[in-house]
Amino acid sequence: MSYLFSGSVEVTADDKNRFRFPAKYKEAYSVEDPSQVAEVYVLKTLNSKYLTLLPKSVGNQFIAQLNSMSTLHDSDQSRKANFYLQNLELCKVDTQGRFIVPSKQAALIGLKKDAVITGAGAKLRIWSKDEFIANE
Repeated sequence: MSYLFSGSVEVTADDKNRFRFPAKYKEAYSVEDPSQVAEVYVLKTLNSKYLTLLPKSVGNQFIAQLNSMSTLHDSDQSRKANFYLQNLELCKVDTQGRFIVPSKQAALIGLKKDAVITGAGAKLRIWSKDEFIANE
């Protein structure tokens, strides 16, 4: 499936620290078989002030690329691949489109209760609201 996410939407975590995907981004976590659990990958990338949210199919392709880059050889490419693999988490999305950002990753970008989800082509980004405003 091909994705083209764009725009931005402010979101707020609920009392259980779950964020809800805005309706415009629903396809990011949709599943064809309703008996399946919806999931998205959450990734902290190098030198970024946001987290990247990857639809599961896009995340699986990304992992395949990382696996081909990750070798036993000590190289910049291998180190980057290993960094991404170590900082990639698969998160469940409930039937209401809510997901929990892993606490380790949330801490890396200072994500608290208020956030902004932005479209970035085949992926989404989640920013702390303060950091998003500072980068506008």
